[in-house]
Amino acid sequence: MWQIVFGTAVTEDGKQVETYGLKCNSTVIGDITTNKQDITEFAEQLNRLGASEIHAYELVENFLGK
Repeated sequence: MWQIVFGTAVTEDGKQVETYGLKCNSTVIGDITTNKQDITEFAEQLNRLGASEIHAYELVENFLGK
């Protein structure tokens, strides 16, 4: 099951922003986006389609390329 993970990043001007990533079993990819709605919809789609964690990095690359 795909889950959202949270983190923080510091921008070049020193501001902290909340970032979102994904976790599936032992695979964790952090800091994918700052848009919570987009990553939530993506995680729901991955779960609905039964996406394998084996393809996690490819799936995230496709998500970022949209």
